[in-house]
Amino acid sequence: MKSKELKTYNLPEDSMVIAQIDAKPTFLFGIMITFGLFSLMMQIPKAYGIILILFSLAGLIYMPRVVLMEFYNDYLVVYNKADKNKCVLIYYDEVLSWYYSRGTNHDYLYIELEEGKQERVEAFSKTVFESNMNRFLKDKNRKMAQ
Repeated sequence: MKSKELKTYNLPEDSMVIAQIDAKPTFLFGIMITFGLFSLMMQIPKAYGIILILFSLAGLIYMPRVVLMEFYNDYLVVYNKADKNKCVLIYYDEVLSWYYSRGTNHDYLYIELEEGKQERVEAFSKTVFESNMNRFLKDKNRKMAQ
C-alpha cells in the first residue's frame, strides 16, 4: 500500500495541484463585496455598502487560508488540522469507497482504503466535498442513508 501519513515537506514536488478545498469562504466574501458595491450605486444607505465591503475585505485579508485537501492527477492529500506539518497521501487506486456523513454538530468525509484503513476528514459543505470527490473518484462513491 503506497498511501501513507507523512510530513508536508516530504510531499512529491513533481505534480501540480488540480483542485483544492480550503476553509476560507473566499467566494462568499466576493459576493458580499459585490452586494456592497451594488448598494453604493443604488439608493440604499451607503453605510450598509461600506460595512459590507469593509467586513469582506477584512475577512479576505486577515482570515488565514486553511487548506484541507488537495487533488492531484494520481493522488489526493489530506492535511492534518491539528498538526500542520503532517498530511496523509492517498492514491486514487487504493481507495475502495468514500462517503459524506452529516451529523448534528460535525460533518465528515470518510475515505475507506485497502487493508481496512479509513481516513476521516472534518468537513463543512457537502456540495464542495462531493463535487471534488466525484470529479476524481466518482465510481467509488458510496451513498449513505441519511
